[in-house]
Amino acid sequence: MVGLGRMRALFLLPWGFFLLGLLPLAVADPVGTAGWGGLLAALLLAAVASLYSRFPVAFPVQLALVLGLSLLAFERALEGALRLVGSDPPGYAALGGVLGALALGVAFFLGTGREAPLLPPLPGVGTREDLLRLAGALEGLALRRPLVLVYLATEAPPERLEAELRRGDLAFRLRGGYLLVLQGGRPEDALGLLKRLQARFPLSAYAVERWRGGSLEKVLARLEAEALLQS
Repeated sequence: MVGLGRMRALFLLPWGFFLLGLLPLAVADPVGTAGWGGLLAALLLAAVASLYSRFPVAFPVQLALVLGLSLLAFERALEGALRLVGSDPPGYAALGGVLGALALGVAFFLGTGREAPLLPPLPGVGTREDLLRLAGALEGLALRRPLVLVYLATEAPPERLEAELRRGDLAFRLRGGYLLVLQGGRPEDALGLLKRLQARFPLSAYAVERWRGGSLEKVLARLEAEALLQS
């Protein structure tokens, strides 16, 4: 019941900020059409913010996302309403937008921490193109939640390798081998996986790194170089 109450409160929060921004219209009649664009933008921001009340992330991330978008909606609604009644928005009206941007920044740092959701599994073993497409998401996830990367120099069939992975682990086929991304794993998990793989496939070389953020391209180059020295 507590979770349901939180969801309802988050769903209503952006609409409350939207209505708060319309207060100038309650005390004065519209005299023009200059603010309708701002009101439409505010309406869309409030609608998107309410959708984030059902986003499958930890509650602190949800709260920061919804609050950030709600403040942006308030700022746009207030400016639009003031223009409709013939007033120029004061300088402090932009404070809502500034606070909204800060809240979204907080959502990013919370979302890339231990509360960050795991990346969804791929439909099988991905390609190098899939890895490059997910590079930004992986770099953000590794920023505050270390990932264990395992590079394997092997010609094992992808379907046999996939059968050895845990749920949530990602695998990508590269030139001459595979890159495994163990989400939420520890180095000890990688060692156990390597023992199983060595018993089933011919591994000419391998490399393991606990990735704590940075460029995916650089960490991949390090792993490939380490594996090359072993072969």
